[in-house]
Amino acid sequence: MSRIARVVAVGLPHHVTQRGNNRSQVFFDDDDRRFYLWTLAQYRRKYGVDIWGYCLMENHVHALAVPHEPESLARCFAGTNLVYTQHVNRKQHRSGRLWQNRFYSCPVSKDEYLWAVLRYIDRNPVRTQTERLAWEYRWSSARHHVTGEADPLLNEPDWLSEELQQRKYRSYLRDEPEETTEEIRRTTMTGRPLGGNAFLSSLESSLDRVLGVQKRGRPRKDDGK
Repeated sequence: MSRIARVVAVGLPHHVTQRGNNRSQVFFDDDDRRFYLWTLAQYRRKYGVDIWGYCLMENHVHALAVPHEPESLARCFAGTNLVYTQHVNRKQHRSGRLWQNRFYSCPVSKDEYLWAVLRYIDRNPVRTQTERLAWEYRWSSARHHVTGEADPLLNEPDWLSEELQQRKYRSYLRDEPEETTEEIRRTTMTGRPLGGNAFLSSLESSLDRVLGVQKRGRPRKDDGK
């Protein structure tokens, strides 16, 4: 499926992923990771983006981000990536591009798809066998979502925190259906919205765009068992 022009839906969560140029390493130590998170926090406040989830891996970043304005996502992540690239280039006495030209993103429906994407983001270290348990990884939102430990980057709504508790998120994180993982990857890479037919039709109407609505089911509900 071909990639489409970026779809941004104000007020909806978006799965955002940014990879290193040629999938090369972008984080070289914990100081780099701290600087990236600090920079992203500054730019999300500057341009009006809420961050509900994130994960920093060695050569890429994932985020669940909610833009307040149509240009919020692009400005937030472009600014963060520019400042972070300057940081790495100064530190390593190098020059040139660190990231791919643009980040990938897709709007996500606020239903089972939202929880599937949040799990997908928080489970990245488990899928790559970096950690056995997602919440043991220092550089993601999983620990906050499981234990409630404060995270200065996140500014999720109260209803999200309450729903995480009701869903027993620790158990929910332990496994994910492969078909759901593949659907998230596919829609993020193509830029097409992730949700059911009613959600996709609603976005087409509100954005006055043809988004290639296809018949699809809902992700399987998971009670953590």
